[in-house]
Amino acid sequence: MRTITLRPLASHLVPIEAEGLTPDGLAKLSIEEMEALDLWLGNRRTRLCELFAIEVDGKPAPIEETTVILDGDFSRVKRIGERMSGGMIQSLGDLGMHAGAGMSGGNILIKGSAGDWLGREMRGGSIEVEGDAGNYVGSGYRGERCGMRGGSILVRGNAGVFLGEHICGGSIHVSGNAGDYPGAANGGGTISIGGDTHLPGAEMTKGSISVGGRTTVLPGFQFQDEVELEGLTYQRYVGDLVENGKGELLLALAQQSA
Repeated sequence: MRTITLRPLASHLVPIEAEGLTPDGLAKLSIEEMEALDLWLGNRRTRLCELFAIEVDGKPAPIEETTVILDGDFSRVKRIGERMSGGMIQSLGDLGMHAGAGMSGGNILIKGSAGDWLGREMRGGSIEVEGDAGNYVGSGYRGERCGMRGGSILVRGNAGVFLGEHICGGSIHVSGNAGDYPGAANGGGTISIGGDTHLPGAEMTKGSISVGGRTTVLPGFQFQDEVELEGLTYQRYVGDLVENGKGELLLALAQQSA
């Protein structure tokens, strides 16, 4: 087992691009090689050791046996965990935009909150956020036809707008509220929201969205019946009929009739 701990040397208003901070990128490097890694601070190229203190426990190890611990405020550090395939990233505080983008395996645990585009186009693995998440969680970036394709995302707080836009697979669960248009253009993924949201499933063709709180249903959804899930009664709709969609929208009956 190998544990690599990074601590910011200073706070920065300018974003840091750090797509190389993954178990894949660090597992087999010596500490000297880590120190020399290139990062971008805004439009200026710099080295990892100029921005972060590095502590390493253990010898080079396989990706699956490597844990990267981020100790401090990483809210201005973008693309951490991008395209990771295994291992573990633990953020003890907040994490910046695009965390876990395109990841295919491994686990990311964020004890604070996460920025926009969390898990963008991820294909596997898991992400857990103990705080809130920003906009476009599990979505596809501009011009992409599919967002999240596999894996799972759990947000224990609230999430922003366009949660799971263009999701094609995998699952997203938000324990709190979500912003407008969750599951827009859903093509096969599963989204569950414990709290309130607005206009879920616009243009969805496949997949499932469940809402435990209050919401507003688009006119392109057709009521089917009532179903029991985990002791709760849900109204089940099919749509979005604007797209000849056959997606499933489940709304907690107790909340909708209150």
